[in-house]
Amino acid sequence: MKCWTLYLVLPGRFGPLISGLLTLITLTALQFALLGEVFWVSTGIFFAVILSYLPAVHAYILEITRNAILELRSNLLMTDEDIADITERMQRPEAKFQIGWLVSGITLALLHINFMGFIPINANGELDFSGNLVKVTIAGTLLTWCMMTTVISSLIQNSYLIDDLTNHLKQIDIFRKQPWQPLARVAIASSLALIGSNAIFPLLFIDSGTEAASKILPGMALSIPAVAAMVMVPLATTRRKIAAQKEARLLSIDQAIAKLPDPKTHVEMQSLNTLLDQRNHLQRVSSWPLNLGNIGRLLFYMFIPPLTWVGAALIERLVDGFV
Repeated sequence: MKCWTLYLVLPGRFGPLISGLLTLITLTALQFALLGEVFWVSTGIFFAVILSYLPAVHAYILEITRNAILELRSNLLMTDEDIADITERMQRPEAKFQIGWLVSGITLALLHINFMGFIPINANGELDFSGNLVKVTIAGTLLTWCMMTTVISSLIQNSYLIDDLTNHLKQIDIFRKQPWQPLARVAIASSLALIGSNAIFPLLFIDSGTEAASKILPGMALSIPAVAAMVMVPLATTRRKIAAQKEARLLSIDQAIAKLPDPKTHVEMQSLNTLLDQRNHLQRVSSWPLNLGNIGRLLFYMFIPPLTWVGAALIERLVDGFV
């Protein structure tokens, strides 16, 4: 069975985009019908955006991952059947994993609901679930946490599968990083799930009366390890292989230099200079299979959430100044 979030996305090149827009329109209309004008001062906008974003970005990242595997195919010592099995496991995780992710999501959602305390208490001292706003908020919180735990866990699991693929690379050329850029694209694209979600959080504070975002800053900070895992795990084995090859070459050069402690002839001087140049060049080679373009893209993605938070704070101050 496919990961349940993928059933919410239409097939085809533009399936994620179309599905995201349709889900956004449907959830917005449904919540507005249930809540009326209250929708605009609730977390309804946040629920509509994040629940339409996560399935779409999950399918988009899977497509990038499949394309990356195809690009790496010529440099992998694997059969077509083995590669097909791995790509199948990426979109069809075992049922026990999906159930575990859902249980984790429900548990975190219930803890969140209890912590925030947005369920009112009636005159008898009991929790009041009668209002549509309470029902929508509970449903939205449950769906959001279940979807986030599923998408994030699935992407991290897929990162480990990609890393396993790199154990079958035919060769590693530390001077040519271009063959490893498919790995870098997968690593960076996977971070979009969390980075994009964090960028959506300011919607929670639109005219909601909630104290600014300080209440969920700890939650955002907890997402940093997950982003780090998504970026680092697919590159871990390749990085170790590059580092090992770099160290072996440096050791070989150092041994060759040790044989020329006191060069006297012109030929010996030339050999020593060549060895020194090679060592200096090797020492500057990074063990990470990332080029400048991918590093720049990752830095750009990392700046998106802080920029949205600053923008939301400025808009809030501007609105407060006019009201």
